[in-house]
Amino acid sequence: MSIGHGEGCESVAENVGRRGDTWFFRVDLAPSSDGKRRQKRVSGFATERQARRALAQAKVDIDAGRLRYGARHTVADLASEWLEAVRPNRKASTFSNWSWLMRAYVVPRIGHVRLDRLSPTDIQRLYSELRSSGARGGKPLSGTQVRNVHGVLHNALNYAVRIGYLSHNPTDAIDRPRNDTEERPVYTPDQVRHFMAAADGDRLQAMWYLVLATGLRRAELAGLRWRDVAVDRVPPTLAVRTTRTTAGHAVVEYDPKSKSSRRLLHLDKRTAELLGHHFEAMAAEAEKRGEPAVPEYVFVDEFGDPYHPAQLTRYLHELQRRAGLPEITLHDLRHTAATVALLAGVHPKVVSERHGHASTQITLDRYSHVLESMQVAAADAIGRFLQPE
Repeated sequence: MSIGHGEGCESVAENVGRRGDTWFFRVDLAPSSDGKRRQKRVSGFATERQARRALAQAKVDIDAGRLRYGARHTVADLASEWLEAVRPNRKASTFSNWSWLMRAYVVPRIGHVRLDRLSPTDIQRLYSELRSSGARGGKPLSGTQVRNVHGVLHNALNYAVRIGYLSHNPTDAIDRPRNDTEERPVYTPDQVRHFMAAADGDRLQAMWYLVLATGLRRAELAGLRWRDVAVDRVPPTLAVRTTRTTAGHAVVEYDPKSKSSRRLLHLDKRTAELLGHHFEAMAAEAEKRGEPAVPEYVFVDEFGDPYHPAQLTRYLHELQRRAGLPEITLHDLRHTAATVALLAGVHPKVVSERHGHASTQITLDRYSHVLESMQVAAADAIGRFLQPE
């Protein structure tokens, strides 16, 4: 929703009304240079209060000369401009994801809508369509993905407000789509032991053990360098300082995304031993290739090149098939690591720090099902203490 105006124009009349189930406001602008009346009508508000609040803000913005978007511009025009504006300040992987969400879900459905006529009703209808048939083949799109679409569209429209194209963001009048991500599959303790037995002797045995011992992300495993591993220290440590991930078809490297993601982890004895053996194996391969030193990355192929992140997932599934285990992702192994740690009695705050969560609350929310079972065990333990048999 926006209001076009000429240089120095002032509002001279306005009103608020209702049509059908939604409210609108209309504002008169100063006449054009040839004396013709100019008026704008903005609709789609759920309540009269929302319409009046938007009208008041529009009047302030008109007087301040902030509303200037032409009537012929569309949501597709805004999407293109916004993406170019944010590109220099975003990681390539983030920009690639935002571009894809816009191209796949937003532009094909509401890209033709004029920005000054975009209403909360239009956006709500978009979300409903995506939820019912927005996925490939006309299948329902998950609530989590619709929530991602909402986040991108909300950011683009916030840009439109900041730049002066809109008086307010129409997504503010809509409830944020519900995150309906199902509980991720994780291995049971018995399956974890089976997995590790199957990994014995595997080229990437140290990596499989490392992810279960620390919960490192795939990008963190792919970007791990020997300079960040100190297995000879007491206690042995590993520093998370680099990630390698994909942006479209390209592999890109970054510093971790947040302060909590940049972390120093203490390693158990077995993990340190396996990493030490892995270093020796990589050094021997480098010597056979005639290279003077071991490759800088910890996990590399037979040619000394770091694995493409997607290769790590493929090798994981190959190992799982050989072991006769359910095929879960590396991210699911990360969740398995957190679950095992909690079941082993590790404090949630420590699990949160080791996994690089932004806050302990994320850990508590994400693994509430594990904590609930621990509550039962805690209650039984307290009962036995208070009333010993």
